[in-house]
Amino acid sequence: MDYFKVKKVDDFSTLHDMAFPNTSKATKTTFYQSMKRIERLYGKSLPEIKLQFLDKPNDFVDMLDASKYSENTKLTTLTNILKLCKIIDLPLIDYNKWLTILKDKTEKRQKNEEEVLKKKLKVMLDFKDIKMMVYDKANDFIYKEQSLEDYKDFLILALFTIQIPVRVSNYVNMKVVDDDVYTNDKDNFLVINDNTYKFIFNKYRTSHILGKKELFVKEKTLQYLIDKWLSDYNKDSPNFLIVSSKNRRPMNGRQIEESIKKVTEDIFKSPLTIDNIRASYMKRIADLDPDFQDKLDIANILGYANPEIIDKHDTKVI
Repeated sequence: MDYFKVKKVDDFSTLHDMAFPNTSKATKTTFYQSMKRIERLYGKSLPEIKLQFLDKPNDFVDMLDASKYSENTKLTTLTNILKLCKIIDLPLIDYNKWLTILKDKTEKRQKNEEEVLKKKLKVMLDFKDIKMMVYDKANDFIYKEQSLEDYKDFLILALFTIQIPVRVSNYVNMKVVDDDVYTNDKDNFLVINDNTYKFIFNKYRTSHILGKKELFVKEKTLQYLIDKWLSDYNKDSPNFLIVSSKNRRPMNGRQIEESIKKVTEDIFKSPLTIDNIRASYMKRIADLDPDFQDKLDIANILGYANPEIIDKHDTKVI
């Protein structure tokens, strides 16, 4: 133990990289940043601290909680202290103290997040209202000229409100083709064949469990919006469904999320995330109380393997 008490942050960073050689560069950087954060909390270097905080985990947590760091950062710091404990081979009894603290704080955070979600669901716009407000706004985009940026944002919102709101990643790099013959088993597609509009999801978070999924676009309003986007606005990159108005390249998940926040703030006077929209949709489904098979079908399209996820959004008093 005394051998490690004189080690600097750079020394522990090197030991970490040796102990966890297969971790990503970002993970290695996070460990380094956590060690520097410990120094900032104490106002001393690690050799001056001499790892004394490892003997009093509760005192350290009190200091961490009193800081202005976010809950995410606090949990990350504790996680990396556990890795530090492994690196220096801290006695198991002491290691378990840190492990218990991390588990307790993680569980507390999860409970808080669940409570926040429940409160948000109670005051959140009903999905039916969200959908109707989007419908009301759709005519302005179908019959009037809009900027490329505004039309792109509204189309993205329509994809998550006029039909089942799948995950963001389902639409990243989505290709547009006019026949199933041009599809494959690796990418995601919008197939427009005469009057049939069909989304094919091969690549999404739970695709390794649920496999290929298809979602037909039956709403004429969404069909019209897609048609006008492809014919009038997205002329430079017609092979991809969602592209940036700046460089006409496929948008990533973060960019799609930003579009949603911007357009929802304009329409609903409050920014919504796609998670908010999906939660509102699942609450709507839970309130309708579908049978098990319907829940299974809906959960699968949403990208969940377990239909019970829908019931978690039920805020009815029983």
